[in-house]
Amino acid sequence: MKLYHHPLSGHSHRARLFLSLLGIDHDLVEVDLSAAANKAWHFLELNPFGQVPVLMDGDTAIADSNAILVYLARKFGKFEWFPTDPVLEAKIQRWLSVAAGEIAYGPAAARLITVFRVKFDAGEVISRSHAILKLINAELARRDFIVATHPTIADVAL
Repeated sequence: MKLYHHPLSGHSHRARLFLSLLGIDHDLVEVDLSAAANKAWHFLELNPFGQVPVLMDGDTAIADSNAILVYLARKFGKFEWFPTDPVLEAKIQRWLSVAAGEIAYGPAAARLITVFRVKFDAGEVISRSHAILKLINAELARRDFIVATHPTIADVAL
C-alpha cells in the first residue's frame, strides 16, 4: 500500500494514524502542496478533487480520509474499529459526517488559518470550533470514546 499525503494535512494524519494503529505496512509519498503537485495530471488521475490523502492498494485508489478509514477497517476485518451492527455503524457514520462538516469548518479551518495562512474569518471559525468542541466534550463526559466502550474510526476521524 502507498499513501499519498502531506505532513501538515490533518486529513493525511487521520489516514497515517489509522495505518499505524492497525500495523499495516505502507509507503509514504509526500505530495508537495506548495508546488501544486496535487493539481498535476498524474495526481488528478488518482483523485480528481486534487486532495490528499489518497491510499493506493494495488490498482485501487481510495481518496478522502474518512473513506480510507472505512476501507481499511473493512478490508482487514477490523470490526472493532467499524462494527457491522447497524446501530453502531450509523452512530459512527454520524460522527464521520461531523468530522467532514463541523470539524472541517471549525477547528480544522482554524488550523488552516494558523498553519497555511488561509484567509477565513477567524471569529466565525473560532465560534464554530467552540460549538463543536463543547458538544464533543459533552459526549466524552459520559464515556471514554465517542461512540462505544473502545476506540472506533469515529475517534480517529475526530
